[in-house]
Amino acid sequence: MQRFLLCLLSFTLLAAGVAAQAAVVIGGTRVIYPGGDREVSVQLTNDGENPALVQVWIDAGDADAAPEQSDVPFIVLPPISRVEAGSGQVLRISFTGGKTPPEDRESVYWLNVLDIPPAPKAEEGIPQNFLQLAVRSRIKLFYRPKGLSGKANDAPEKLQWYLSRSGGQAVLKAKNPTPYHVTVSRLEILRGESALVPVPVDEGMIAPGGSLEFPLPANAPAAIGQVRMTTINDFGGRVARDVPVGR
Repeated sequence: MQRFLLCLLSFTLLAAGVAAQAAVVIGGTRVIYPGGDREVSVQLTNDGENPALVQVWIDAGDADAAPEQSDVPFIVLPPISRVEAGSGQVLRISFTGGKTPPEDRESVYWLNVLDIPPAPKAEEGIPQNFLQLAVRSRIKLFYRPKGLSGKANDAPEKLQWYLSRSGGQAVLKAKNPTPYHVTVSRLEILRGESALVPVPVDEGMIAPGGSLEFPLPANAPAAIGQVRMTTINDFGGRVARDVPVGR
């Protein structure tokens, strides 16, 4: 049923150009689960004018996986709830063990919130071409084991940037030597004292011990000494830093 709702939503938005917005809002843009904690809480708020049926689940990265196919070491309660208009619901996420994630680095999962609005009442009349839209919100959940070296907020400063080539194209390559994920939301080349050249950032999350390449635009200078990167911290805030680029 859920897969059908999600497919119906995608088809409707593409075919009709409808801009759907979830009435149920997640309190935050990411969830941090410290290793050793019994549980963490996430606040949902219904900002709409009608009650909503909410289904929640966690997946390991496959956005198309149905809730019953999820194989993660977490449980989220309540999995289904009715949230009244102007009211809220607290989700409790607990670590269950089982498929234990690595203890030497962060692991990333995804919290899904499916907002299913109520159908029109019979007395209000249902249009002949009525479509019921369910809107899904999806945010990252980071499992952070105890005893990791350094601090998550310092990880962006430890990224190592290089000018390189990949498939015949010039790229900026970022290496992450830390045990934390670093998400880059904006990247610009510094040219002179004030001129900035934007670099496209698609999926800017750099995994622990991993690297990520950012293809350079056609107007990028041949020599790059510094870039200004904007990263997202644990609270969803954006922090800009100027960092050197090596070769």
